[in-house]
Amino acid sequence: MGRPGPGRWLGVVLRLLATLFFLLLIVALNRCAVTTEPVTAVPTVTAGSGYLGVQVRPDGARVFVDGLRSGATPLSLELPPAQYTVRVESDGYEPFTETVILAPGGEAIVTGELIPLATGVPPTISPSPTPTAGAEDALPDLVIRSVRIELETGGACDYTTTQLGTRIVIENVGEADAGPFVVDVNGSQQSVDAGLAAGQTVSLWIAGYSYGGETTITVDAASQVEESNKENNSLSQMVPIPTLPPTCTPPPTEAPVEPPTATPSPTPTPTSSPPGGSAVTVREGQIAIPTYPYADYLAEAWNGAFNVPYAVLDWAAYNASNPAPSDLTYRTLEMENEYLKLTFLPDVGGRLYQIVFKPTGHRETYRNPVLKPSPWGPTEQGWWLAAGGIEWCLPVEEHGYEWGVPWLVQVAQDDAGATVILRDTMAEDRVRAEVAVRLEAGKAHFTIRPRLENPTGAPVDVKYWTNAMLAPGGQNAPSAGLRFILPDAVTAVTVHSRGDDFLPGYDERMPWPVYEGVDLSLLGNWNRWLGFFEDPAVGPFMAVYDEGYDEGMVRVFPADRVLGAKGFAFGWQDPIPADTWTDDGSSYVEMHGGPTSTFDDSVTLPAGGHLQWTETWYPVAGLGGLRYANRTAALNLTASAGQARVAFAVSHPWSGEAMLMLDSQERWRQAVSLVPGQSFQESLPLGDDAPQRGRLTLRLEAPGGTLVAEYSADFNLK
Repeated sequence: MGRPGPGRWLGVVLRLLATLFFLLLIVALNRCAVTTEPVTAVPTVTAGSGYLGVQVRPDGARVFVDGLRSGATPLSLELPPAQYTVRVESDGYEPFTETVILAPGGEAIVTGELIPLATGVPPTISPSPTPTAGAEDALPDLVIRSVRIELETGGACDYTTTQLGTRIVIENVGEADAGPFVVDVNGSQQSVDAGLAAGQTVSLWIAGYSYGGETTITVDAASQVEESNKENNSLSQMVPIPTLPPTCTPPPTEAPVEPPTATPSPTPTPTSSPPGGSAVTVREGQIAIPTYPYADYLAEAWNGAFNVPYAVLDWAAYNASNPAPSDLTYRTLEMENEYLKLTFLPDVGGRLYQIVFKPTGHRETYRNPVLKPSPWGPTEQGWWLAAGGIEWCLPVEEHGYEWGVPWLVQVAQDDAGATVILRDTMAEDRVRAEVAVRLEAGKAHFTIRPRLENPTGAPVDVKYWTNAMLAPGGQNAPSAGLRFILPDAVTAVTVHSRGDDFLPGYDERMPWPVYEGVDLSLLGNWNRWLGFFEDPAVGPFMAVYDEGYDEGMVRVFPADRVLGAKGFAFGWQDPIPADTWTDDGSSYVEMHGGPTSTFDDSVTLPAGGHLQWTETWYPVAGLGGLRYANRTAALNLTASAGQARVAFAVSHPWSGEAMLMLDSQERWRQAVSLVPGQSFQESLPLGDDAPQRGRLTLRLEAPGGTLVAEYSADFNLK
């Protein structure tokens, strides 16, 4: 949320009296504004890629990397450094899943063998066919060993063009030399006129690649070579787009492209299930939302630094029209498993509009019953829709420009789950975003993978934030008992905006959570609005938990790449009037995350570069409060009157042991099995020998003693 205050409210009044000249003046002044230095040290996108190899038998099994179809075994992929979940499956076999961490410049090899199902459909992987030329004849056998997207010069810094292409490595694993043959990549062909000797490999680069779809490669596309096995000549997979290497000397900046005159229509959304179906369902739908007639009073403006259009609202004309809402129909896309129902609104910024936690039946995100312009958003744009849900904010601070425009949508489904892939644009002349939201069967968490891309020939300083508008507990408004939960290691925050003068001002630090005797983690203690950044964001989580409704929302993120964690609320005793953004008095709080520490900072995307990371989000209930969370579990631990109260919940079915320690001495241990929606709660006497003050530790351990989650703190025990 922006920095509301006297200046903001006067801004609204001034807009009522402003002329078109005044609006244009604001835009012009904004374009001339000096920005702060971009942050590049930690979230750099120039780190070397690594190689992921999947050598799981039988050959030809399907490979999914983070839920995206990526080819068939054996497989080699070049990927950015990150943690990846690799799933290998084939008809008639039990699926194989392994999580690997790929280091910059490193290599991770996944090996193993699929186990045939005891009953059911027999394996369909066929053995190599019998050679057609006779048993005594030695024949070549051309196979695709690896495929990746890269420059023709590979990782060299002295490239003169950012044109990417497909690099294919082909090996002749047969016993005889192969004559000339043709390789086809999505319709583009290249000849290997010299053929390929037995046991040798050849590396080809073919200009162009498939973005957002599968790359299909066929070796010996013209059937020129008689081979011992023709079944391994084709490969179809989604190939990740890499980060380009930095140039030795920065390339010249191209002339700006004229702004488009219209927003392209979103692509149709495929919703068909794969063979065998999926425990995660995806379906299209519609929703009618009362909408104010703001569209009639919009004019397009242009940000030349980003080559991005944005809509400016003529507030004077809009208010003079005495606007009233009327129902408009919007497309929806629903993704659902046994624990969660996620609803997207593609036409309003591609937002994740609703998150419903099925064990409680409550919507965790705020849903505005009307779409009504508010005075917040980027200063030069001057308005914003507090529609609700989770929005993707770029390329400028606050809510960015793209919260109200249609986003492109693609759905990828597999046996484990489904991924909704949202894109703001496919343009090659501007920074762009891809957000992949994945939900898997049997899990009450989902992942959000933002990816920022710079396909241009020059570096770009960009701002990005994921903004969640939350109202956990199903009331579409927080209670006074809502708390902002930050790690105990966070002892200070930086103020972004505030309505109370007794608090520090903009960009000033203040202690957290208690300032001047007031516990600011509790919303009911607030008078007016407050926005704050963790200083620093130490990770790995942040959350809001409404103790009044006993329900909350957790965000788990990689703190080494995501430096920003922000909270905002409108206040409690004297909040910003709700009619500023809605008509029914509903309200919410905000939880933001991004790759920089504050809204003032930017991240640099080099020419052809990208930045991506993966976060895990999940709702939780029945804990009475929350102290710590990771991807698997959320923990609460309190103590008083000689007793400790332990509580925890999980984001997927889990069995193990819970343990409580007092000053490093074990006091309690119990075997536990939980599913999402259940919470474990227990009050434990600490005994007469317990000190007045001591350190309690709550641990969850997997079978075998592996630590799953742990929280420790000092408490007054008696």
